[in-house]
Amino acid sequence: MLLLLVFILYPVLSNLYYGLTRWKGMGSAVFIGLENYSAMVQDEKFWISLKNTGILILFIPLGVLFPLALAAILRMGIRGWSVFRALIYLPNILGYVIIGLVFNIILRKTGPLNAVLTSVGLSSLALDWLNKSWLALVSLGLVFVVWIKLGFGCIYFLAAMSGIEDTLYDAARIDGAGWWRTFRSVTIPSIRFSIEFFVVLSFTELFARAFPFIYSFTRGGPGFGTFTLEYGIYNAGFVAFNMGYASAWATVLFLFCSAIAVVQVRLMMRGDRD
Repeated sequence: MLLLLVFILYPVLSNLYYGLTRWKGMGSAVFIGLENYSAMVQDEKFWISLKNTGILILFIPLGVLFPLALAAILRMGIRGWSVFRALIYLPNILGYVIIGLVFNIILRKTGPLNAVLTSVGLSSLALDWLNKSWLALVSLGLVFVVWIKLGFGCIYFLAAMSGIEDTLYDAARIDGAGWWRTFRSVTIPSIRFSIEFFVVLSFTELFARAFPFIYSFTRGGPGFGTFTLEYGIYNAGFVAFNMGYASAWATVLFLFCSAIAVVQVRLMMRGDRD
């Protein structure tokens, strides 16, 4: 309880207070009421960050479907599946900063990806991935929301599928169900709770853990093309040294994360009842 009070409750309450002040991170804070929040709703960067986050949320279904389908394929017992499982999980060993730097190099205009596309006669697909806002945001969604969690999601869903009774698959096979029908009618309903939990986890990652990747991948650019709430907090607090304003942004992020936590707890309680 003492650790929770010192490292969780006190920082949260302090942030709520500093969001109502003008403070540079040092010296005394001047209470200004809701001025920071008034400035925030008039700040174009705030609405851009919400829009970008909303677009990235659209990649979450892909980030759930791909590892789910891959896990179902690996569960069939294809030859060398343990090797595939290890290779797929390998990116999770690396940190977000390292992965962000690697993909920053890969997706540069003169990077390896465009070089390979040009060498095989697909120069029309050799795009300026990181210098166009929409391309940079799509790249961020595909890499951070979909690809990074592919290995973890695959192992997670494989573990969940291991608890499905083989008799269910045998019954589906006897009834003449193909792979897709079995996947849709047996596998997905049997691990529904695991899928819901992974979706909530994906939301948490996107809202509260994307900053180190974005910082090393695009620095929030080009312009504000990949600017998110997390990056806005860093920009206001550690670039502009306006900690009071950054705390107001952090309060909004805290509300989003709190809503996600409530959903997560309810899912866990429902899973226990089931």
